[in-house]
Amino acid sequence: DCVDNTAMFLNYSGINAFHSIVPASVMEFYDSIGVERSVASRPETDYFAIRPLLSVKYLVNRIDGDDFVNVETKEPAMYGYNYIGTQSGYYIYENENYIPYGFSYDYYVNQQFYEEYRDESRAELMLKAILLSDEQIEKYKHILKDFEQLLREYNPADEEASIYFDYESLSNDCAKLRQTAAISFETNSRGFTATVERDRENLVFFSIPYDEGWSATVNGKECEIEKVNVGFMAVAVDSGVSEIRFNYQNTGLSLGITVTAATTFVFIIYILISIAY
Repeated sequence: DCVDNTAMFLNYSGINAFHSIVPASVMEFYDSIGVERSVASRPETDYFAIRPLLSVKYLVNRIDGDDFVNVETKEPAMYGYNYIGTQSGYYIYENENYIPYGFSYDYYVNQQFYEEYRDESRAELMLKAILLSDEQIEKYKHILKDFEQLLREYNPADEEASIYFDYESLSNDCAKLRQTAAISFETNSRGFTATVERDRENLVFFSIPYDEGWSATVNGKECEIEKVNVGFMAVAVDSGVSEIRFNYQNTGLSLGITVTAATTFVFIIYILISIAY
């Protein structure tokens, strides 16, 4: 219960937004997890796993609002949010399960397995394993393990494996992913740069909507951007330290500029001929 674009006004990224030019991949993601997305993103508190998956660090709620905070107790409606202060008419809470951008997984799931889960559980599943297409699985199965096989062979003594969907498991999943997050992450008007360190070859996931206008390099070399987790992006890196750069240019912008320049030139010639005659 706050202004949808508060994050935008404050120059932060955010998942609550009211505008009509989001990439189609945002629609695909919300549709796949059963959340309505028209011209605004307003996921309800029942879908609390969305926030850590999308690297949400803060919850901001108007003092007289009640969407995310109990008016009487001032307690947040979702687990794991700690009150850190009040500013400019807002209560501010910090997500203890926050995962910074640029993290990596140990496991993958395919589309068929993903669709067997209830809509409400799919974001939680994506905190355990990255959703890949069959083609992507063929490319990356040598660096990622099959989560479905983990379920079949699950050993309760294996503390590294997390198959449950309670809050404790979610916190453990987030803590594990947080350890792999980017060392640094910076944005500018053209895109973003991230530095990561890996002990083996892996995919680096960014919860930034996939769009054809993106291009990427790893250590200066062009690389393929994979569309993963329904509507987001990942790139493959080798072991060691890697600098990842994503650049964005509107699809068709170069062609549009060329056509505009050519037609402007023709129009000027037409005007000059008309004046002469």
